[in-house]
Amino acid sequence: MQVDSIQVDRVLTPSTSDELSALMREEAGTVAPVGAGTQLTLGNPLRSVDAVIETRRLDRITEYVPADLTIHVESGLRLHQLEAALGEHKQMLPLDPWTGSDATIGGIVATNSQGPLRAVGTVRDWIIGMHVVHAGGRSSKTGGRVVKNVSGYDLAKLYTGSLGSLAVISEISFKLRATFEATATARLEVADVASASQVVRQIRTGPVEPISLVWCGPRHTIVVRFGGHPSAVAWQLDNLPEGDWTHFDQEVEAGVWDDVRTHYQGLIEPVVRVGALPSQVHGILERYKPQSWIVHAANGIVLMTVDPEDIPIIRQEFPAILERAPIEVRRRIPTFGVTGDEYDLMRRMKATFDPDCRLNPGRHVDGERPE
Repeated sequence: MQVDSIQVDRVLTPSTSDELSALMREEAGTVAPVGAGTQLTLGNPLRSVDAVIETRRLDRITEYVPADLTIHVESGLRLHQLEAALGEHKQMLPLDPWTGSDATIGGIVATNSQGPLRAVGTVRDWIIGMHVVHAGGRSSKTGGRVVKNVSGYDLAKLYTGSLGSLAVISEISFKLRATFEATATARLEVADVASASQVVRQIRTGPVEPISLVWCGPRHTIVVRFGGHPSAVAWQLDNLPEGDWTHFDQEVEAGVWDDVRTHYQGLIEPVVRVGALPSQVHGILERYKPQSWIVHAANGIVLMTVDPEDIPIIRQEFPAILERAPIEVRRRIPTFGVTGDEYDLMRRMKATFDPDCRLNPGRHVDGERPE
């Protein structure tokens, strides 16, 4: 198996949390946790990998209580498997990674991956507990198995987005919500940045409440989705800003979002994820003139193609993460760009949770600066 340009011959496939703990105790070298492998290039280049821990056999739903709106799953379960189980009870977990439903739940959590449904919350918002295995094989739990849990430190938020650099996630507990009674999508194409910015602002500040709102470029396509009672969805479609909107009902709208996902996959690399206020997006697009982009228009996150030399300039004003980039770019430019107190705190976290730097060495903040 190749992980981030490194050929790895030792691939370990535990089928239980206890087996995972035993393997981690026995393994003396560096380890890379791998789920479905959909985001192995996110992060700084790995410095070394002696063995891969594949989670694909950790694929069980360990407990599901529909009446409590909670579910507990192993980290190797695929998103489409989870969706099928929840759909039988008309429930959902609004995870929607850009990489698609073949991603594992553990991988989605480890990369804090969220796609178009970001308007209804991020991955962290739905986690109530987690079971992890540390580099030396010790296992620990954080959070609980019920929604009303307030005991201890919420370490699940720390593990979420840590790219498997602090511990290996073996099980996650989630709260759920009922599926939307009805959904519908509308799409509009406008002429330029100013026109698109105005439409997005009208949607954000108006009476409608979309569950997804994206702005794709360079063709300035705005795609908005609503969910809820059928009459509420219809009312929101009728109260969109003026324009030549095309409406898609629940039977056909999936194809529209497949097109949006295809647009994401086609973004020209390097792609940077910029965190900004929604009111700042217009200026970012005008200033850096990306070849292609997707804006999470409800919260101001911009995924855009940039010249690598612009990344340090962008970081002087906004947080910016390398979302996707060739490895030669990732070797020159730190993925996260953290500095100062933020860097020091995250470096201390790595030293505390993985003092021997055995888990994904160099992939997270420990790879931001030369050794």
